[in-house]
Amino acid sequence: MKLEHRIGQLLLIGLPGPQLDLMTRSLLQTIQPGGVLLNTHNIESAQQVYELISAIRSLTEVPPIIAVDQEGGRVDRLKEVFSPMPSADLLRAAGDASIAARMGEIAAEALRTLGFNTNFAPVLDIAADDSAINGLKGRYLGGTVAEVVRLGGAYLEGLKHGGVVGVGKHFPGLGNAIVDSHAELPTVDSSRDQIMKHEVAPYMELFTKINARLDSVIVAHAHYPALDGPAPLPSSLSRNIVTGLLREELGFKGLSITDDLEMGAITSGRDLSEAAVMAIEAGIDMVMIADSDSHERATAAWEAMVKAAEGGRITRSHISRAFDHIARIKATISPPHPFSEQAVTRLRERIAELNLTLQHSK
Repeated sequence: MKLEHRIGQLLLIGLPGPQLDLMTRSLLQTIQPGGVLLNTHNIESAQQVYELISAIRSLTEVPPIIAVDQEGGRVDRLKEVFSPMPSADLLRAAGDASIAARMGEIAAEALRTLGFNTNFAPVLDIAADDSAINGLKGRYLGGTVAEVVRLGGAYLEGLKHGGVVGVGKHFPGLGNAIVDSHAELPTVDSSRDQIMKHEVAPYMELFTKINARLDSVIVAHAHYPALDGPAPLPSSLSRNIVTGLLREELGFKGLSITDDLEMGAITSGRDLSEAAVMAIEAGIDMVMIADSDSHERATAAWEAMVKAAEGGRITRSHISRAFDHIARIKATISPPHPFSEQAVTRLRERIAELNLTLQHSK
């Protein structure tokens, strides 16, 4: 594989619309990204999404990660295709791990019916203040490590049983953030001991669970002075956090992905292309640039990463390690289900039954 396509495998990009225009086709063929994230603006109907994903696959030489943020509740990208899925808040109120597992299984079937293979869920942040304006309101599975591990683990088990990769977020934890990283860089002032016993603890437990093992994580954009010192370095660009904490201290051997680099936590203080190179240097496997109009930014980041690789700043060992982690995850991915409108109708019914079960469990 040519160097530029090897670098493309380290990118996870977004697309501008529900169909592939000529510019987007060219982008996919040129970069050969390792992954694609679809969002609400890419989704109109079940048939349209299935055809869009099929077109993406036809233009990529290596089968890509095809991902979506399908948490349920406020972050429900497929609610116009199927039916609205329950929120984390509802699962938390019910406190029933078997319902969380069933929701994971239903989500997995829904995703594979459309052609997806990866779900950017569950949220593993622990609620500290449910009213905090940090972008996580309604998305917490619990306010304790035990709650989050029990429900998040059951949901992961359901996804895994259904053949879809679940991705835990946002490592090392945003529950104590008081601003939204979509707008600016949060600072989490917890001590190292608090971070390890609270924010990081769900990851530590789920990295070792057999049936619900967490093999992929999204790394947050937040500053942790106790882990990184006073300079406001985002965790997604921090070697101390990505390599030192996640890889070496916790022994994580799975896939690490940045949160979207187009968020204000990054762009308010750094050039996006430089941030992409810094993320790989820090030990990240895949860089996410997934906004709806990110053609130029994704291309610029890719070109900066290729240049950094040619100059030795991104080393062969960086690329080989990322390739190993990406390949390991892709090897666990199941193929899409055969598409049919009958399957979509059946899924709508199953989601309606799940919502009814949750209403009765209150």
